[in-house]
Amino acid sequence: MLDRRLFLGAAGAALVPALARPAVAQTDWPTRPVTVVVPYPPAGSVDLVARAIGEPMARALGQPVVVENRGGSGGSVAAQAVALADPDAYRLVLGTQQTHGTNEAIYPSLGYRAIDSFVPICQVCTVPHALVVKKTLPVATATELVALLKREPGKLNYGSTGIGSSSHLACELFKIKAGVEAQHVPYRGGGPLAQDLMAGVVDFGFIAVANIRGQLEGGMVRALAIASSRRVPLMADIPTLAEAGVPDVDADAWFAYFAPAKTPADRVAKLAAAIEGALSADAVRETFDRNAVVARFRPTAEMPDFVAAEVKKWAEVVRLANLVEAK
Repeated sequence: MLDRRLFLGAAGAALVPALARPAVAQTDWPTRPVTVVVPYPPAGSVDLVARAIGEPMARALGQPVVVENRGGSGGSVAAQAVALADPDAYRLVLGTQQTHGTNEAIYPSLGYRAIDSFVPICQVCTVPHALVVKKTLPVATATELVALLKREPGKLNYGSTGIGSSSHLACELFKIKAGVEAQHVPYRGGGPLAQDLMAGVVDFGFIAVANIRGQLEGGMVRALAIASSRRVPLMADIPTLAEAGVPDVDADAWFAYFAPAKTPADRVAKLAAAIEGALSADAVRETFDRNAVVARFRPTAEMPDFVAAEVKKWAEVVRLANLVEAK
């Protein structure tokens, strides 16, 4: 559950400073290291992406890029810290669909707002999720799973990487679109979820491809579909949910850089250019491929509409799934 003590004890506390701060004067920039705050612990997908991009990004900026891990409360601790930072572009957050898409709907007292508290810089990638079942479940396709869930409503269970996570919300979206019910079993990360899928403790789940790839290749679990708008190159034989007969379940995790509100536009543009260039570096592409991350650059101009659409989409899922935390 979200610890509101981390949020200065008042709903929207981050909003007033963010809106009241004057824009930083235009100067040669950067003249010192730039910090990218990762809202999760080391070694996860967001951390790997931040570190891979950091080196070529630093070369383009002419200053070091420091990655700082600051986990807690579904990424909200890090997001709020950056929302409250000086709008000088020296402190950024590598946000996700959780920090900037779903948390605002789940936690009414969240101390920042995905749109008002930040200037979006650019999106860099997506992390596709697979609909995975234990190998003994008697279904071969997503439509067969839907039929089984309808025959036995509420009897099967599904695992996720935690309440409010992209894995959890992906399954809630699937349940809504397919009109089915199942019991939720939250885990602390993809590793434990993958282990219990292999052991047959949970029947199915949506899990990042990177967290389940080895088990899929080893035949220890089975993937029925991908919750993306297109197939994943590393698993090109697995259909999307739309192709499998369950449309409108596009639930990719996404990562994007954000700066505090009022950050000067020229600095945002310089950061976006450096990040876009970094995505073409061989080392970055290799890291992405190794971890089943799909490069997806979305420029600054497209980000406000994208974030607004994500906030609206997931707010409706959260409402229908009754996941809003009580005030």
